[in-house]
Amino acid sequence: MIPMALRQESAQKMMLLPKILLSMHVLQLNIMELKAFLQAELEDNPLLEEEQITEPIDEEESRLDEGISGLIDEKVDNEELVSGAEDEPPSISEEKKSYFESLITERESLYEHLHWQLEVLAKDEEQKRIGELLIGNIDDDGYLAVDLKDVPGLLNTSFKKVKEALSFIRTFDPAGVAACNLKESLLIQLISSGKRDTHIYRIVYSHLEDLEKGDLNKIAKALSIPLKEVEAAKKRLAYLNPRPGAAFGKNVAVRVVPDVIAYKNNGGYYIEVNEKDLPRLYVSNFYNILLKDKKSPTATKEYIRSKLTHARWVVESVKQRRNTISRVCEYLIDIQKDFLAGAENFAKPLTLKQVADTLAISEATVSRTVSSKYLQTPTKLLALKRFFVRSLKQEKGEISSLEVKDRIKKLIENEDIKKPLKDEEIGLILKKEDITISRRTVAKYRETLNILSYTKRKR
Repeated sequence: MIPMALRQESAQKMMLLPKILLSMHVLQLNIMELKAFLQAELEDNPLLEEEQITEPIDEEESRLDEGISGLIDEKVDNEELVSGAEDEPPSISEEKKSYFESLITERESLYEHLHWQLEVLAKDEEQKRIGELLIGNIDDDGYLAVDLKDVPGLLNTSFKKVKEALSFIRTFDPAGVAACNLKESLLIQLISSGKRDTHIYRIVYSHLEDLEKGDLNKIAKALSIPLKEVEAAKKRLAYLNPRPGAAFGKNVAVRVVPDVIAYKNNGGYYIEVNEKDLPRLYVSNFYNILLKDKKSPTATKEYIRSKLTHARWVVESVKQRRNTISRVCEYLIDIQKDFLAGAENFAKPLTLKQVADTLAISEATVSRTVSSKYLQTPTKLLALKRFFVRSLKQEKGEISSLEVKDRIKKLIENEDIKKPLKDEEIGLILKKEDITISRRTVAKYRETLNILSYTKRKR
């Protein structure tokens, strides 16, 4: 017989898991994804209500709004705003133009996004090796396009390790990636948001075809749940993404909404997590009356309790997301002051582990915090991933990969166009400068700089 204490501990762990999953899911979302998520929660959960803001915007909100719509350096010439004929709009300074252009960025490819997560989170080289093959076989919609049974033979590894690597990749952002079919993708998305033990999970798992056909009564009868629960599940399903990889790819220029805004403040920076357009949710107290009412049916009370618990988790997760993003960004800005000031090629080497150790959080938490998120400064927009720079160990210490890339770029820019430098020759030049890297690394860095091979540069 299992002791009471152990049973209670086990029950507590079971209750804790969905809350942790939800918190992890919310942390990983960028501002646009979070907005859609909260809107779906608001529609799905009657115990969540949206705060209606009717009072004038305070000074802080006004400053935040200014930052989002077009924060520019305070060095604006007043004459610029009033000069010119009355029927002509004021001209846009180069500084403003550069700022607005910084809000437009090329969309990262799905492969790049997944590969970055693999690089920083893989537990060992074997998992990374298997993961690289799997990620290379994920199509533009985010689905796995290789038969798992073929992978062990291709990599001379076990099927067990392949399955472990696939399960690992399925925890990556975007949720639902690396699934083999639609049903699997939707289930992964539900699990990632802490909804494994819910009606919608059971419906997708057992009755997805019936749901697509609109046979809601059949589902309600089969699962012994009210029809309104099936209708709510169908509505909620519309917020899941049947093509999780479609948001990436194709090198399309897109306008990015920043997740964090940095303001200049006494020689440093003051940051705010951007929550301007998010619905402000709170847990309604109205349903407490029904819980206390002795006439309320038991089933009604159980329903309210489940919704109440989840509603509280949602509100807490948003607060926790704000706190974690704020802590991580404050640390990144403090470490990478020179990088933020414009010296991009001299960013300090920085890893997820360094941040995690300093802030006493996990590397996976840091990864989720920076994934798909952007920081807006008074002059430019930066992906949070840009603050992390790999270091190369040299005899005389460490050097950042950005410095090496910058040196390779300059060597190629100044080469003889009739006799361009081979990767081996670049490696030899760098070695004379006390930078020792392999020909393969030179080629890899050159490719990330979008520079052609020497044969294609030759004229």
